[in-house]
Amino acid sequence: MRREVFLALLLGSALGLAQQIPAVIERLEISLWPEYDDPRLLVIYRGELAEDPKNPLAFALPNTAQVHAVAYMGPAGTLLTAEWQLLPSENGQIVLFTPKSRRFQLEYYDDVLGTSPERAFVFRFVSDRYEIRDLEIEVQQPLRAQGLQGGPALEPRGADTRGFSYFGRRVGAVAPGTLVEQRVSYRKTDALPSLRPAAQLSLVWIGVGAGLGLIALGIAGFLWFRRRRAVSPANVSAQFCARCGYRFRADEQFCPQCGQRRAM
Repeated sequence: MRREVFLALLLGSALGLAQQIPAVIERLEISLWPEYDDPRLLVIYRGELAEDPKNPLAFALPNTAQVHAVAYMGPAGTLLTAEWQLLPSENGQIVLFTPKSRRFQLEYYDDVLGTSPERAFVFRFVSDRYEIRDLEIEVQQPLRAQGLQGGPALEPRGADTRGFSYFGRRVGAVAPGTLVEQRVSYRKTDALPSLRPAAQLSLVWIGVGAGLGLIALGIAGFLWFRRRRAVSPANVSAQFCARCGYRFRADEQFCPQCGQRRAM
């Protein structure tokens, strides 16, 4: 009981601070990338505030969501990690963070996809606290998937150099408290994400002295690691395009969407 009261007070205090001066979001793009590098749905918010931030931003997330990264645009035009908190709410979770500039980015995974070949999910977004002057939704069709459809309807937005096809729709202005829904369906016969975690072979050589010299005996060990590293100030600027927010692949030096050179 005491813990519940404490959490309620903490949540109320944090949200009260976030609501002191209601922020206006000039532009928000929500990208929905199912089965990108994980079997779950990757959701990316790329936003720009109308004014410099004065208080924390708060966004409601479902209980099934796992925050992956929170960042803001630094003075050098690169994305930097922002500190964030995740608090329980009555209907899910709330992520709180204070960007140090007008442009921000939030990423989370949501476990909403099944394993049936006929995949479908419904994305729901409510901006309880903020006016959004221009909202766009982008959907990436997974590799090896077919027949992506949306409700409301999505328009084709072309493809990138990696073979991903994109669809989207412009929602426009959204008043605080308005529910925005996007239904997505497609067909995919395998359960593997589009980009698989890479396997790295590590060789450890053991020298054995015998007679004329050293005989090397190789012992091979496979070390699995996540292709997407945890975001830190040192690597987040190299992970995203400074101009458009595109997430670079390990072997890409220039952004395939806008041509910006990758920060190293």
